[in-house]
Parts: sequence; C-alpha cells; structure tokens
Amino acid sequence: MATLTLPDFASDLPAALVDASLRQAVAACDRAHESAVLWFAEVQRRGLYRQLGHASLQLYATQALGFSDNRYYQFKRLADDLDRLPVLRVALESGTIGWTKARQVARVATEATQGAWVAKAAVTGRRELESQVRQARQRRPVASTAQMVFDTPAQPVFGAASQPVADPPTNISLRADGVQLARFEALVEKAHKLGLVPTGGDRLDLVLAALESLVSTAGCERPQAAGPAARIVIQQCPECERAAVTTSRGEKRLAPAQLSALACDARVQRADGPSRATIKPSVRAAVLARDRHRCATPGCRSAHFLEVHHVKPRSQGGSNRAENLVTLCGRCHRFAHEGGGTVQALAPAQVDAG
Repeated sequence: MATLTLPDFASDLPAALVDASLRQAVAACDRAHESAVLWFAEVQRRGLYRQLGHASLQLYATQALGFSDNRYYQFKRLADDLDRLPVLRVALESGTIGWTKARQVARVATEATQGAWVAKAAVTGRRELESQVRQARQRRPVASTAQMVFDTPAQPVFGAASQPVADPPTNISLRADGVQLARFEALVEKAHKLGLVPTGGDRLDLVLAALESLVSTAGCERPQAAGPAARIVIQQCPECERAAVTTSRGEKRLAPAQLSALACDARVQRADGPSRATIKPSVRAAVLARDRHRCATPGCRSAHFLEVHHVKPRSQGGSNRAENLVTLCGRCHRFAHEGGGTVQALAPAQVDAG
C-alpha cells in the first residue's frame, strides 16, 4: 500500500494550491480508512482481540481503540463484507479498486457475482458504478424463503493446548420467508440502536437474550438473583474430571476453561449427598445487587447471562465472601478463566458511584 503524505496546513494560500492540498488530504483520509478496515478485519478473522486481552471484538474496539458503538458497527459491517467476499478483499488489498468503489460493490455482490462486480468497478467511474449498484439492488428478486444459521466459532483456550478441548460448535438453522427475514433484520438493527444487544454478542447471543427476557417476563421475576432463567445439566467424571453438557443432540464435551467458569457459580450434586450451591444464594443476590445486575468488565456492562466470578480462585485460597466475588456475563467469565484477561472486583463504593 502506497504511502501518502499529508500537506502541512497554511492559511491564505492561492486557491489552486488550497484545492490541491485538500484533494491530497481527502485521498489520504480514504487510504487511511481503507487501511484501518483491512487491519480491523484481520483482528476479527484471526480472533486477535482475545490475545490482546479482550473477551470480544467490540470490547477491543471500544476500550483499546476508543471507538464509539456506531463506529464499531460500521467497521464490523465492513469487515464482515471483506470476509464474505474474498475476491473483493484481494482487489482492495492490491489496489485494483479503491475504498469508495469497494463499499459500493459490497452492497450488491454475492459470492457468485463478486468477480464480475470487481471487474466492472475497475473500469467504471464512481458515479456510474453507484448508479449501476442502485439499479441492481432495485431489480434484485425477493427469495421466498431464507436460511439463517447461527454458528458460534470455536474459541481458543489460552495455555491449554495439551488439555482436552470442547466439541466443535453445532449449527442451528432457521428458515424464514421474506417477511420473517425482513422482520428479523429490522429487529436486530433496532436492538443494536437501542443498545439492547449484549456487548460483543453475535446473533445467537441476541436470540438467547430475547428468549431469556421472554421467560423472565412470563415468570414476572428477575431470575438472575436466585439463578439463571434456565438450568443446564453437566456431567463430570470423578476420575478423569472431563465434563460434558447434556443436550438433545447428545453430550457435548466442555473445555477446561468452560468447566471452571461454570463451577464458579453452580449447584453441585454428588452421589453421596444433597446438591449444594457453590455460592450462597443470599451472597449471590447481594453481589448482583451491588454490581447493579450488570457485567463488571469495563466497556461491557451486559445485563444478560450473568454469573458470579471468584476474583481469587478458591483453589488458591479465595473465599466465597462478597469482596472476592464480581458479576460477569458468561462471555467475559469464560474469557477470564481462559487466562486471556483479568477482572478486578468492584468495591461497593465504586459501584454505587456509577
């Protein structure tokens, strides 16, 4: 990628020189934006945000890069387009087409048509390309049904290469007609604008959060105080300590970090005794109230899938007292146990101060 030098600003220059300098600066802005999106897409594609100490791409963007939520969603959408359209990505990286044209192509191209659109963009002016894209979008037929696949990518377990890993993710497919798909996409967009989506969450997280809200509303209660909205059953071998969760599709093995996070805040049933909560319900309720029923990870503050985490692990002498406990969402909790990040418990005074 060529290097562009910004012109030094000076007032009272001749009109022609001001125009030339402005054009040079605008070109530099476009190339800088193009470069930033390519690097951002690389962070997303390889999951590098986790190695950089963040549980989600959104937390990395807002906390490390200083993005607003709107800027994050803009970059995320563009990065998704580059992942979806590899031919477009190569054309952008090589300089075959510029950033402005690439954004237009992404609006209309599919995996099958991306090559043709890239070739067209390379020999077509910006305004003409924009007109052709607009016409193509207006002519695009509406499919009678669409398939939405929720597939959460496997997450690496830091420092656990030699340990057993979780089973690969399972696809959950939903079929929708044109109206249902449009409603789904409109509701997802509105949920993002209203700030209702768990920070860093994907579409599956959004669906689960919606189901959790439905269950909570039907029960007229706030389930996080006494326990989760729905309970899952985990079987663990007492000899090898491997564990699996029971599902309709059979048992799914858990990674060590998943198991240790779940064990932080669970009810344990042993064959020779009654089930016992790892944290007393009264203490759990107090911690959740202290943390205002939100994840304590800076920048996250999710109100969904809340769990209580031991800041100092019990295996290292940590207690079940409130000062050693902190509220985390499931994503941040698992990330803390993977060793990718650390979480500091909030003192009551800090929480009360907002």
